[in-house]
Amino acid sequence: MMDLAASGVTVYSTCRSSIGYNERSHLRRLVEIAGWADDAGYRGALIYSDNTSIDSLMAAQAAIAGTTSFVPLVAVQPVDRSPFTLARAVSSLAHLYDRRIDINFVSGGFSRDLAVQGDTASHDARYDRLTEYAKIVEELLTGGMVTFAGEYYNVRRARLTAPVPHDLLPKVYVSGSSPASLQAGEALGVGQLSFPLVPEDFVSPDIRKNKYGSGISVGIIAREDSAEAWRIAHKRFPATPEGAERMKMLLSAAVSSWQPQLAAVPIPDDAPGQAYWLVPFRYHHTFCPYLVGSYDEVAQAVATYLDGGIRTFVLDIPEEPDDLWHARTAIERAVAAMDR
Repeated sequence: MMDLAASGVTVYSTCRSSIGYNERSHLRRLVEIAGWADDAGYRGALIYSDNTSIDSLMAAQAAIAGTTSFVPLVAVQPVDRSPFTLARAVSSLAHLYDRRIDINFVSGGFSRDLAVQGDTASHDARYDRLTEYAKIVEELLTGGMVTFAGEYYNVRRARLTAPVPHDLLPKVYVSGSSPASLQAGEALGVGQLSFPLVPEDFVSPDIRKNKYGSGISVGIIAREDSAEAWRIAHKRFPATPEGAERMKMLLSAAVSSWQPQLAAVPIPDDAPGQAYWLVPFRYHHTFCPYLVGSYDEVAQAVATYLDGGIRTFVLDIPEEPDDLWHARTAIERAVAAMDR
């Protein structure tokens, strides 16, 4: 198995976190998928944060307790908890388990979730708030005494009793695809996660990239035979009128820029020879595009993203452990081509 990290490539999966998904077996399923990611040599998996999901930090603790090296990539929305509360939780997990968590800072969410919490800030203002929030968290995690007076946060002589050991400090990302998210990521000195356009468009020199690194959230269905990969893809993600209507409703209430941007990509549902596939997103099965095809076809698409500077991949929720291994095979082929 190739050491992807040695090539500078980080791969996460995604854990299902919705409370509505078979509530009685939620813990089992969460730990099961985390274990699949561990076994396949992924760094870890993304754990969502929204009002319909298990608390992301509690889910991260359960995943850590049930695995050996898994690193949760925890989505953090500033309105959910104070910067001190987040920093203390990250520190607590480090000291209780001698394990790290990574952080994906998100500024928005579903409009209904923001409304429930009384968050009326504009899109760009949420990224300004996120920047203040993340700066405070970073200083606390590294052991500093923080006094901060900003537009959104005021902290006076705050310090963690037990800062996070240096080797357990989190890898941090800012989520988004707008100019405001790019500005926030660069102000914080961290990489950016977004949902990708078609590979050739996404890596265009006309699209400005975060100078501290970029990553993408994408699904992968790859098999030795391209026809088999597409058979699985169409079975899992049928293009139905009901799905199209649900997506239409979602877009009408979107508060993030990436959803309309992705919906506007001008490619048909079925484009022969094209690995990039939007049906899972367009018909409301999931929130990211997919790469579908043979190992070599998917590897070619991944290689294009790598050539454009992408070094982090957050893969969609797997249905079975083999999904992670098949995706890894395609990614390894792309990385091998990059290293030559």
